[in-house]
Amino acid sequence: MKAVIVAPGEGRLIAGSSTGAGITVKASETETGDLYSIWEGRMDPGMVGAGPHYHHGRDEFFYVLEGEVVLRIGEECHIAGAGAFAFVPRETIHAFHNASSERATILVVHHPAGFERYIEETLHLAARNGTSEERTALAARFDMIPVPAAPET
Repeated sequence: MKAVIVAPGEGRLIAGSSTGAGITVKASETETGDLYSIWEGRMDPGMVGAGPHYHHGRDEFFYVLEGEVVLRIGEECHIAGAGAFAFVPRETIHAFHNASSERATILVVHHPAGFERYIEETLHLAARNGTSEERTALAARFDMIPVPAAPET
């Protein structure tokens, strides 16, 4: 394994465009020896990053680079502005979205590595109108356990 430096605006774009909403992988399992992966997510106003879910064997770290996102961690929702950090340990229900009228950018770390492959494969499945059974199998393969959204009160 060797050091990795990724300049601003660089990385492997796996969703969206370099100028709009999208996901850019900054370091993957290849560069980190399967330890972790890091991706930057650019979210347009109102965009849902991920609905409620949890992982049996994966921890997540969120760092808000610009704008603000709503982070659901357990049963609590937090408005996280630029500079905010959150650690979400495995087995913890979480979700995130941009509820503001401005773009938000987050840096997400997954430990262990490899979750970016779930994002890529989900996009390929959506592009070919994959079945719900295929989506369920893909989520299970990548330790992505969806849960129902909390009822509105």
